[in-house]
Amino acid sequence: MSGITNGMAQKIREDDDLYQVLFESSEIATVIAERDGTILRVNKRFLELSGYRRSDLTGKRKWSEFVVNGDLTKMTRYHDFLDHDASVPAHTYEFKLAVRDGSVRDVEILRQPIAGTKRTAIHFVDISDLMRVGKKVISSEEKYRSLIESTDDSVYMIDREGTYLFVNRQVLARLRVTEANIIGKRYSDFHDAEDTMEFSGYLEKVFETGSSHRYEHRSGKGGERWMLRTLSPIVEGRTGQVRFVAVVSKEITDLKKTEEKLKYLSLHDPLTNLYNRAYFEEEMHRLDNNRFDIVGLIMCDIDGLKLVNDTLGHDRGDDLLTVASQVIRKSFRESDVVARVGGDEFAILLPNSPRSKVEEICARIRTSVVAYNKKNPRLPLGISTGFAIRTGPGQSMAELYREADNAMYKEKLFGSQHARNVIVKNLLNTIETKGITTKQSLKRLRQLVTVLGREAGLPEKRLKDLALLAQFHDIGNISIHDRILLKPDSLTEDELLEVRKHCDIGHRIAQSAASLTPIADYILKHHEWWDGSGYPLGLTGEEIPLESRIMAIADAYESMTGGRPHRRAVSRGEALKELRRCAGTQFDPNLVKKFVKIVA
Repeated sequence: MSGITNGMAQKIREDDDLYQVLFESSEIATVIAERDGTILRVNKRFLELSGYRRSDLTGKRKWSEFVVNGDLTKMTRYHDFLDHDASVPAHTYEFKLAVRDGSVRDVEILRQPIAGTKRTAIHFVDISDLMRVGKKVISSEEKYRSLIESTDDSVYMIDREGTYLFVNRQVLARLRVTEANIIGKRYSDFHDAEDTMEFSGYLEKVFETGSSHRYEHRSGKGGERWMLRTLSPIVEGRTGQVRFVAVVSKEITDLKKTEEKLKYLSLHDPLTNLYNRAYFEEEMHRLDNNRFDIVGLIMCDIDGLKLVNDTLGHDRGDDLLTVASQVIRKSFRESDVVARVGGDEFAILLPNSPRSKVEEICARIRTSVVAYNKKNPRLPLGISTGFAIRTGPGQSMAELYREADNAMYKEKLFGSQHARNVIVKNLLNTIETKGITTKQSLKRLRQLVTVLGREAGLPEKRLKDLALLAQFHDIGNISIHDRILLKPDSLTEDELLEVRKHCDIGHRIAQSAASLTPIADYILKHHEWWDGSGYPLGLTGEEIPLESRIMAIADAYESMTGGRPHRRAVSRGEALKELRRCAGTQFDPNLVKKFVKIVA
């Protein structure tokens, strides 16, 4: 009997040793605990996981002490987890384990009651690496989701049948639907037949080719909305087959409008809105290779534009160009190519237009100009025209252009000078209207210069030029602002500099009008001083033309006795006294003596 007993004891010891070896060699960290949680045994893997020594744990610590504070609260909700009743099935929960070095590990804890005892086996599986990967995946998904939701573009995923599988908030906003009302429904449920057909075609291409496709779609009742749609395949990694298609729909309405505007500007003149030279030359090239045998070409040129730009400024010149373009445009059909091909030049192409038709149009332009000038006499419009007709394909459009241009310049030789003379006359009338001078003042001035000129021995022809100078010597004042010319107070230094420009401007005006060309040089120099301190050239003595010296004395006398906005009129005696004082500095002393003798 004792032998049997000894044999059983031996067997039990061997089993215990086997279980101990299995317990210690297990790759799962395990703790054997009493019902109150006190640790009885720990295996090697738990020691490695926790960082503690065996002597620190067995009989001294409870396993629940290693669960990080905060998770203990979570544990209390699972009473069955702490129950050591063997009849309760095993449970698994995720917790955080406090390690000896102060760090924390994510673990999955399996509590397993040991049958026939009041003890429990607690297994700890380290899932820290798995949790980190999971968090990264979740974070990555959140980032991509946030990116998709924050964009202004519509983003959605669709299958081969056009069924919506995913949409972002922009899709919902643009289609005015909820997510529940669109997921599972088809593209055709929310778009018209034409749009659906176009979209389906590109969708099928993506499934067939496995490549992305992009296209522009115009929508809206008036086609006022443009969308750029990019369809990209979502491929099954294992099979390489396209499973779904991701669509990014970007609104490009503003971009298309900008493109259209740039295209318009590339073909049109921004000031007149007529076609520009680039487009005109394109059309000429097209007509060179076209079936039209008969082609009319009309050239137009604005008379006196440079004069207006030089005297009244480029803004007024632009106004004149705009008016001219409107007069010209109204004389032609909508389909005719009317272009501004130079600063003051316009050209018109007239396919299938015989000579009689072209002559009729030129006459219509002249009639329109006359009608405009009757209503706008202060700044008249002058347009010189010329035309040429191609009657067969043998003549190039470049040759036709030169022929029309030459014809236009022949007319301009006769008409342009008249137009400039009219403009100059109107400029003088404008000066009088503004109150800068008066007809009475000009009349007195002509008398004074004529008398002094005769006393100085000038022949009759030069006396006539001198009388003309009296009338137009200050015509450059047309370009000086009224607030300066009519200022009642003394002029500032800057204002004086502005006023001094009138000599140069008047010179340019006189040069542009044939009737004033002989006195242009006198206008330029009539504010030069005898001692060289005048303007604009600083001439001295007899370097100054005699006519300009005579004009300076007479103008000063008339200015003093007639008064100016910034200076009261003085008596004849006071004016003569001032002339004598300035003789030899501002004025020719010999001419001053003659003038004083005449007037006194």
